[in-house]
This record gives sequence, C-alpha cells and structure tokens, in this order.
Amino acid sequence: MIISMAPDGPGAEPFHPELGRDALADLARRLAIVRLPPQDTDTWERGVPGNWLAGLIDGWRAFDPGRLQARLDQLTHLRVEVGGVAVHVVHALGTGPDPLPLLLTHGWPSSFLEYLGLLPLLTDPAGHGAPAADAFTVVAPSLPGFGFSGAPPAGGLTHGRVAELWYQIMADTLGYRRFAAHGSDLGAGVTAQLARAHPEAVAAIHLATPGLPAPPRPWSGPVSEHFREADAWTAEEGGYAHMHATKPSTIGAALDDSPAGMAAWIGEKLIRWSSTTADGEPAFSRDLLLSTLTLYWATRTAASSLLPYWAYRHAPSAALPADDPAPVPTAIDIFGGEIVPFPKPPRQLAERYFTIAAWHEHDRGGYFPAAAEPRLLAERLRETLPPFRQARAVP
Repeated sequence: MIISMAPDGPGAEPFHPELGRDALADLARRLAIVRLPPQDTDTWERGVPGNWLAGLIDGWRAFDPGRLQARLDQLTHLRVEVGGVAVHVVHALGTGPDPLPLLLTHGWPSSFLEYLGLLPLLTDPAGHGAPAADAFTVVAPSLPGFGFSGAPPAGGLTHGRVAELWYQIMADTLGYRRFAAHGSDLGAGVTAQLARAHPEAVAAIHLATPGLPAPPRPWSGPVSEHFREADAWTAEEGGYAHMHATKPSTIGAALDDSPAGMAAWIGEKLIRWSSTTADGEPAFSRDLLLSTLTLYWATRTAASSLLPYWAYRHAPSAALPADDPAPVPTAIDIFGGEIVPFPKPPRQLAERYFTIAAWHEHDRGGYFPAAAEPRLLAERLRETLPPFRQARAVP
C-alpha cells in the first residue's frame, strides 16, 4: 500500500477517479462487434499486423476493468484547479526521514499509470533494499487532456504553459517550494521548461532519453550524425507525429469512436517503442497496455491527448533555446533496447540545452523505462537527484 494523504493547500480537493459504468458498457458493446480489416501479412512493416491486433482485441474483451479500478482506489488522488484546467494528481508521501518532493511527468501515448510500479520504489526505498534516506514524496499529474485531467484550451498547451501549471501545483497548492522533477517524451519537454522558468524552485531534473531540437550550426560530427538518423527515423516512423501536429481532429475522431482504431494507433507505439524482457516479450506488459487503452477510452481523452503536438508545431518560439542552458543540474539517462530504436542524442547536443550533472547510457529500458525497468529508473533517480536537494519547504 502506498502511504499518502491530501494536502491542506488551497485549490486542491480529494478526488475519486472512476472509469464509469456507462463508458465501460459502451466499450464492451463496441468490442463485441469490432470489424478488422483484412491483412495479408504478420509483419509490422506497414503498421499493426492483423493477427496481433485481433489478439489484442480478444485480450481487451477479457480484460477486467474492476482490477484497474481497485488499483486506482489504493492511491490518493487530488483534483487541482489551476490556470483554468482541472488537473488530476496522484500524491504519494515518502516514508523516509526527509523525503525529497519529486514531480513525475508522463508523455504520449502513456499516462500516470506508467509510474504506478515505480511509486513504491521511490516512496518506500527501505522496503525495497535501498536506504530510507533516499525516499521521495511523489507528485504525478496527468497532462491536460490526458486521463482524468480536464481538457486544455482549444489548440492545446505548449510545454512552457504546462510547466507553469506544474509550478503552481507544486509551490502554491502543495507547498513544495523546492523540489526535483523527472520527465520522458512530452514530459521531458515540460520538465526542461519548468527548470528554465523556475530555477529557484527546481533543485534538479532528470530526463529519460529526451528529444532535442536542432540547434544553430555549426554541428559537431556526432550531432550531425544524430540529426541524419533523426531525419531517417522521422521519414519511416514519424507519420503519427505529423498527423497529430497538423490534423489532430481528423485522427482524433477515429480514435474517439473506434476501440479497434485506438488499440491500433496507441498499441503499436506502446509495443514497438518498448524494450523487451529476457524472454523476448515487450517489457510494456499486456496488462498495462490494456489498462492504458481502457483509461483513454473511459475518459475520452484519445483525441485531446494529441493536442501537445499541434501546440508545439504552431508555437515555434516555445521550443527550448539552444546555447543558453538553465543553471539547474540536469541528469540524463539514455535508455535503449526499443524494438524500433529511437535516435539517441549525443551528450554534445544535450550540453547545448542543459547544465549536465550526470549522463548514463543503457542498453535496456526503451521509451518507457518506468514500466520496463522500474528498479533501474528508481536507482538512477535516487543516485542523481538527492545530492541537489538543498533546503526546501514542505507542506
């Protein structure tokens, strides 16, 4: 059981998230009459293979959402009204003598569910073979338009605007005047902007395989090679991002109406971006995949979750500036082993954006290290963030 309680800060109220009987009943009806397209291949070259998708749909039909609801019921949830958005937050207090507040931000097509296996390792390290002094108090919000958070304004929010919401939640609502932060994917962008905007509050940040924009030239050899690899990857694998950034309402209509369509669009990324286990299976487990799909469906957020891509494309000035790194110490872990490998940024590139305090590369963990390698990620967070804890206020 994760020990946690609600704070007394203004703007936050206890929240009991429910998947919703009507939504789940509608999902069951639609899954019963799914129509899958004929396919003549079992490979992933043209996208989701028919047999794999059929098996996933069968698994979703048999999935028990009550187990997911029971897991949600074990957590402490808050709803915070901030900046005109109702933000869902999981809040878990650390059990050590002086827990460091830690903000966790997920990406797409993930959710706060990705962090549930990580939470006990961070909040109760003594119960998992680590020193009690390494405990964190964890704050894990859902991005606006994801899960139980409310919808963002029309057109979505840039990373910088979300970062301002997060600062208000941490400092003004929860009373954490000094804290650390971690993010991956979209969450890495939010975390980077948070450190840049509020170095007085952010003690240190940790990023998992961040994507970085192309800085002004000149480029070193490794940086040039990285962007050659990134261009090749985008041409072959990046169609989803271009669609999100240019016509999110079009694909969003399909995702909101069709569980098969959502399972294909989201399921492909969760599996193909995952690393594998020792037996060759995707490390993003089938249960977590089905839980994530069920969350997106029950909350009707598949469409709104695409909006960060639109916001980023249409606000180019919101990109992280090069050659002017924030002073906040930044630890970066490059996780590898994805079934479809991502281009990995070289340290030379990251140094143009961050004040690097630690850099490690791994051959496992993939794009979802919290789900694939929670112990490894917990170790990295415990090793890299507490040295920068400094003085801080607590609720």
